Amino acid sequence: MSGIGKRLGFFSIGLVLGSLVVYFMVSKRTDISCNYFPNARVLKDLRTKPLVLSDLAACQKTCLSLDSNDVKMLFAAGAVIFSESQPRKKPCGEYKLIVRLPDEREIVAVAQNCDSTVTLLSLAHEGTACACE
Repeated sequence: MSGIGKRLGFFSIGLVLGSLVVYFMVSKRTDISCNYFPNARVLKDLRTKPLVLSDLAACQKTCLSLDSNDVKMLFAAGAVIFSESQPRKKPCGEYKLIVRLPDEREIVAVAQNCDSTVTLLSLAHEGTACACE
């Protein structure tokens, strides 16, 4: 019986020391994330690149009374509609995104994902018609 207790004691000491080493190695890093699902991976990729608004998207942003926080929310809490996206389109893939804003509006956007930038091509809300062309 004392052999098992001794082994458990050594195991516990090793477990605590190993946990402390891992904690101090990883605790200061903010770039660690677990983006295993396709939606999270696409949104993270879109968030990390500089955002450019097309002329149409800028007009629609004004028409829909959206601010920069609403656009950021699109890439943070949005959902990618993969069935209506074209990720392998040349030269840049296109993704259709949808987000529900705090004021309960659903905004649908189309974003073009290039190597170095993300271009927001259009914004839409089902109940609002904008005279942007």
